[in-house]
Amino acid sequence: MRRIRRLLLTGALCAVANLAYAQSYPTKPIKLIVPFPPGGNVDLSARILAPELSKELGQPFFVENRAGAGGTLGLDAVAKAAPDGHTLGIASPVNHLAAPSLYPKLPYDSIRDFTPIGLIASVPMVLAVGPSSPAKSVGELLALARAKNGSMTMASAGSGSGNHIVGELFQDATGVKFVHVPYKGSALANNDLAGGHVDLHIDQLSSVLPLLQGGRLRALAVTTARRSPLLPNVPTLAESGVPDFDASTTLGLVMPGRADPELAKRLNAALRNVLQRPAVREQFARLGAEVRESTPEAYAQFIRTEIARTAKIVRDAKITLD
Repeated sequence: MRRIRRLLLTGALCAVANLAYAQSYPTKPIKLIVPFPPGGNVDLSARILAPELSKELGQPFFVENRAGAGGTLGLDAVAKAAPDGHTLGIASPVNHLAAPSLYPKLPYDSIRDFTPIGLIASVPMVLAVGPSSPAKSVGELLALARAKNGSMTMASAGSGSGNHIVGELFQDATGVKFVHVPYKGSALANNDLAGGHVDLHIDQLSSVLPLLQGGRLRALAVTTARRSPLLPNVPTLAESGVPDFDASTTLGLVMPGRADPELAKRLNAALRNVLQRPAVREQFARLGAEVRESTPEAYAQFIRTEIARTAKIVRDAKITLD
């Protein structure tokens, strides 16, 4: 009985200590690792959050870009940092959810080596064609593809990229096959799409919006369940005859695994407070992004579900990296 009392007392003291630490956190500047180069959607999202989280938590936030290996180098740096909440990272579908299926020697476990804090935002993707394409709708595009017996081409930002994976999901949902043409990044793919060298590309709204506005590309549909406020006249794929289609580039905030759950709750509360601010929502909206709030538990479930979903796509399509 005494031993049980001692164990209960020890557990209670640990819980009190953890809570006290979470309440006193942070004690020094916080590093926010972006696993991609400056200027992209992930980097811009981090730079929206950093000054607001700094105000919320009372310590400076430093954004550090660690690009390379499809975003896995930066996320690996997060995984190997001390789990004290002073190193955070932004996880994306490519380096977090698809990576376990794409990299046979991935240096981290996407579930075990990270503590989920919360979702940040989702950016719709757009099914776009060049201005010379005869297809004015998704239905016309699919009819044309069927008539050409699978010879039409689908660009991507590279094998295993988010664009590629959503493109495979689109083919699976419609039963129509395209010839995959991987590029080294979205910019090159969109240039060739505008020039009529490939037939379609599914890319992030933030990347294609200037090209759509300039008339260099034409949007046929967005991939999310709801229309984008930035493209109110462009239907969703579901509205275009592809039932229940819903895909986007969803970002989340993580810290190293084995972190104190109370610390995760503290950071989640700070993140959600920031995401509720009208100025922050407006900045994300200008990127074409929709703010996504969640608990750490809901984000953890999202991670597990999306890893399994992506693994099936990669396996069925036999996707390999270049």
